Amino acid sequence: MSSPAIRSAKQAFAAYIVDLMRPFAQVVARPMFGGFGIYLDGLMFALIADERLYFKADEQSIPDFVRAGLGPFTYEFKGKPGALKYYEAPPEAYEEPQHMGTWARRGYECALRQRKPVKAKKVAPSSGALSALKGLGPQSQAMLARVGIKTEAQLRKVGAVVAYARTKAVCPQASLNLLWALEGALSGRPWQDVAETERASLLMALDDVQRHMLDGGV
Repeated sequence: MSSPAIRSAKQAFAAYIVDLMRPFAQVVARPMFGGFGIYLDGLMFALIADERLYFKADEQSIPDFVRAGLGPFTYEFKGKPGALKYYEAPPEAYEEPQHMGTWARRGYECALRQRKPVKAKKVAPSSGALSALKGLGPQSQAMLARVGIKTEAQLRKVGAVVAYARTKAVCPQASLNLLWALEGALSGRPWQDVAETERASLLMALDDVQRHMLDGGV
């Protein structure tokens, strides 16, 4: 567990970033384990980790970061290295709101490009069973049942991240695809969409939950 002084320093840095972005937009910093997600209009377009800022990027904007000599956000999960499509902010962005706004706009425009339109659809009466949710096959339902999650209401109560963490603890074979599928089932989206757009926030939330489980919580 981090000390109050460390948490205070991280919060101060997040507040500083939010203030720098104010000329661009009124953004919100939401805590995630080890850092913060930066949101505008409900879209996460940047993240803070180890007091460094990273912007969401895709094939259209990555070249801008590469030309500036900026690298992606890297992490280690269960002893395995990985990288996300979030690229580090340049040094000048920390000094001038104008520069910060330029790069923040790139991140936000990327988030807008990746946002999938939500189609209105008729909701059929739910039986309350997990089988009523799209994307959760018999194997997934069986693993969830082993941790006492047998209905849609039970899954919604704990949420996708906690449900996956509990399942992974008793079913080591459960892959991250189950996490994407759970979030997709609860939000009505394909798991591939979740894996592409929310990978960073879900992995950080998962790390947080699993650490609490080790401490005897959740």
